[in-house]
This record gives sequence, structure tokens and C-alpha cells, in this order.
Amino acid sequence: MKHLLLALMLLLSVSVKGIGITHGPWICDMDSTSVTIVWVTDKPGLSWVELAPEGSDHFYGKARTRYYDIFEGRKVLTDSVHKVHIEGLKPNTKYRYRVFTQEVAEWRYDDWVTFGKVACTDVWRGKPYDFTTFPAHPREITFLVLNDIHERAQFMKELCKNIDFNKLDFVLLNGDMSNRLRSQQHMMEAYLDTCVQMFATHTPLFFNRGNHELRGQFADYLYRYFPTRNGKYYRLQHVAGIDFLFIDSGEDKPDEDIEYSGIVAYDQYREEQTRWLRSLREEHKIGKYPLVVFSHMPPTLENWHGPYHMQKTFVPELNKMNVSVMLSAHLHAFGFQKPNEIINFPNLVNSNNTYLLCHIANGKMDVDYVGLNGKDKKHFTFPLK
Repeated sequence: MKHLLLALMLLLSVSVKGIGITHGPWICDMDSTSVTIVWVTDKPGLSWVELAPEGSDHFYGKARTRYYDIFEGRKVLTDSVHKVHIEGLKPNTKYRYRVFTQEVAEWRYDDWVTFGKVACTDVWRGKPYDFTTFPAHPREITFLVLNDIHERAQFMKELCKNIDFNKLDFVLLNGDMSNRLRSQQHMMEAYLDTCVQMFATHTPLFFNRGNHELRGQFADYLYRYFPTRNGKYYRLQHVAGIDFLFIDSGEDKPDEDIEYSGIVAYDQYREEQTRWLRSLREEHKIGKYPLVVFSHMPPTLENWHGPYHMQKTFVPELNKMNVSVMLSAHLHAFGFQKPNEIINFPNLVNSNNTYLLCHIANGKMDVDYVGLNGKDKKHFTFPLK
């Protein structure tokens, strides 16, 4: 009888355990009128974001509009990674927000659903999170570039200890933040939880894959955590009068290399992006604003297959686009390539132990290349075409 009572108590304690937010939220894929907010819970559920303009009123002052995690007309109930895209926002406007997920207590058949407990961010004892949309018109822009952290979350935190993230428009993670992707928890511990602690609840996190993000059993799930409006890693992102072009540069070795076990097709993927680049130019989707390119691998400075294939695919198209500058990574060392017979634009390569602090104003981009404790510092100025 005693054992039966203990078993019933254990069953009861498990059954009443609520849902909880385990990671996030973080801001991504933002422009002047829309934003995507992502977070993770310990079980699936119905998710939404409540939004309020900046103000002195309390968040509980009135009911707030709910924006749900919706996919193809259905509110998502079966995922624990929640991605809420909000449109119709005002440019250059500060918003307060909180996130909610409600667990599914029972789903009998069809759409007869009973909901249970709710997990949400606190706006009673704590302040709500906030973000500010980008302006619709050109203005000064400041952003930070990090890359090749390779799971050194504490080092990243130390490297950025003097950065005021509230003064940044966005932070770019330009690849190889992980060594490989084993699981959600592995990725969170590698860098993403630390990004949330430092800045990503309020400053947009833009993500560009490196070759190490292409490796591991969890690599196919990475996009769920960094959704984009075009559904691709490669994309064109406009911010306050500047076009930022994201190149997904792929792997550095041939597809047939033994390391990949025959499961990759990055040459084909780079050719796909080349056709997309050509369409941007031919359909006049670029050219109105200065163009800055992000790529994990530089197309020069390394004599491996990936950069060579970039020279055959991406580079001829980029050379027709009036690129102001490319920011790259991958080498684990400083690199700088002036315009030459291969690329007609400058390419600055950030190392694995430094950051790039970039400021755009008055027709130029100033870049500070800075190491730990302000050491290993270099400065560059790039005219914007």
C-alpha cells in the first residue's frame, strides 16, 4: 500500500508539471516593418507574442494584440521551437513584448484540443523585452561581426565585454559558431544561450552559416532557429539605406571528400545561389543602395576547393554588382584582399579571436578590427559605392 501511494504521488507530480521556456527569446530577421521572435520550450504547445508600443503605461494596462506562430494557415501546436513573425509594424519604433506558450493537455481527434498550463516571460516583477524596428530611410548604422567562435561561449562573452549592444543595430554571426551540430542543447551551450544573455532579446541576431554548421546529425534542423522571409540562408537584407547580401558559401573541400560520406552537394548549391545572384541583378533588385556582402569563406586567400569554386560561381556575378566590401571569416587569422584580377571589391577577413565593429555614415563604412582587451586593433575605411 505504501509503495502504491508513492507511485500515485509520483504520477501526480509528473502530470501537473507545467511547461517551461528553456531558451530565448531572440530577435532575428527584422526590417523596418516586421520582426521574427524565436524561443524554445521543454514541450510543444500553442505560442504567441504580445506586443505593446513603448510607453510609461504598464504592460498589464490593457489587453495586447496576440501574434501567433502560424504556418500555412494553422497555428503550430506540435513544435517546441516557436517562431512568431509579426508584420505591419511602424518603422523606427520601439516595441515592448512578451512571449507565451500553452501546452496541449489533450488532442482527442481532428481538432478537438484541450490546452493546459502556460509558460510566459515575466512583465509583473520584471520589465518586458523590447526591440526597435529599423528606419525606412537611410541613417547611420552600427553593427558587430563575430565568427569562428567554435563553442567558446565564455571567450565570446569576454571578447565583447566592452561592447554596448544597446547602441548596435544588429549582430552578425558569420559562421562556425559551433564545431558541429549534435543537438539542440549542444548548440545552445555552444553560443546561442550566451547571445541571448548578452544581446539577442533586444538587438537582432543575423545568422550566416559557416562550413562547420553544415556538419553533424543536427545540421538539418539549424534553420528552425534562424528563420528568414525567403526561406533560405542566402538572402538580401535591407537595413536603413544599405543592402546586405548574405552568401552561404558551403564546404571548403570537394563534395566527394571522404569526410562528407557522400551526403553533400555544395557545388550544386553554390550554382543555385549563382543563378539567384544573377536574377537579383537582371531583375534590378539591387543597385539602388550601397551593397555590403557577408560570406563565411573568402573567395580568395585559401587554395582549397570551396574558394576556387566560389571564384567560378559567385565571383563573376558579384563583380557585376558594384560591391562596396565583403566581410569574411573562416581562416582563423586576419586577412585582407584588395581588389585584383579575381575580385573587384575589397575583402576583409575577421579572425577567430577578434570582432569587427562597423559603422556606416557619410558615404563610407569604418571598421574596427579588435581583439581581446582591445589588443590586435586595426582600422579600415571603405567608401560606399
